[in-house]
Amino acid sequence: MSTSVKFGALVNPTSRRNLRHPQDISDLVAKGAIIETPASLEEVPAAISRLTAAKLDVLAISGGDGTVLRALTHILANGISENQPALCLTPDGTTNMTAADVGMPSSINTLSRAYELAKSGKGRLITRQTIRLEGVTDKMGSNAPQIGMFFGAIGICRAIAFCRTHLHRRGIVGGVASWLTLTPLLLKNVLSSNEDGVLAGSAMTLNTVDKNGIGHVLDGSYSILMASTLERLALGARPFWGEGSGLPMTAVKAPPPKLLANIGPLLFGRAKRPKEPGYISLKNDFYEIFYTGQVTLDGELYNAEAAQPIRLSAGGEVRFLIP
Repeated sequence: MSTSVKFGALVNPTSRRNLRHPQDISDLVAKGAIIETPASLEEVPAAISRLTAAKLDVLAISGGDGTVLRALTHILANGISENQPALCLTPDGTTNMTAADVGMPSSINTLSRAYELAKSGKGRLITRQTIRLEGVTDKMGSNAPQIGMFFGAIGICRAIAFCRTHLHRRGIVGGVASWLTLTPLLLKNVLSSNEDGVLAGSAMTLNTVDKNGIGHVLDGSYSILMASTLERLALGARPFWGEGSGLPMTAVKAPPPKLLANIGPLLFGRAKRPKEPGYISLKNDFYEIFYTGQVTLDGELYNAEAAQPIRLSAGGEVRFLIP
């Protein structure tokens, strides 16, 4: 990147950090940056269309995971490839797991820092795959495909509900919120009945198909299901260790075998992973999941019905500009 790059930004003015520390976009506009400030997430697609039509080199996204999800979905699900800019994510929302892995560090004036990075030529471009989610319905009743970078179900969705109800409403976000979610929920699961804890089991059938057409089936009661193309999740977790290529997926059977002994290896083990058969990590090109309940993609919640299979596949590659 250099001073000749064409820079634009999508700014979610209602995201948590932007509400507290509004971005000063006047200086950037004076310098030639193209800025869109949609008043709601529903206006994001139209704003993205205008930005990509401007043939930007770098598109900064100032918001949280939900804003990034909508941008990725519009860019990739609608085939915007010829004018696809490099994305520079700034962590300005309530949850910023995507930006924590493939974005800018947290700071004040994140948008100005993104502009300076793009113009200085000192940034690095990295390419990551995304996840395409199909077969679910959003809160507005739409079943359109969604594209993001982290999928979760069962215990993951219960943890999100706990975090939003007990922590986000009190202004507790980020890594503190993650630890304060993980610790009491695990203790509740260990000390009380597994039938009503966050890791209580739900019936699920998962079929996998790789490029050679080879299938793998999981069928039974599971506590956790998650897939991601991020290299680092909240708390720095890396809960995927399957061999081969494709989308990483990890499942934990219910009740989780020897949970206290295996939670560390599950999340942070790297070379030392859970040896219990109830902890399964795979890599495949395509997943078909039969499950009734809520699922999440990048923190957004969707409804799934077992009669309509959930489908996960590669959503397309994206270039990210990082320091």
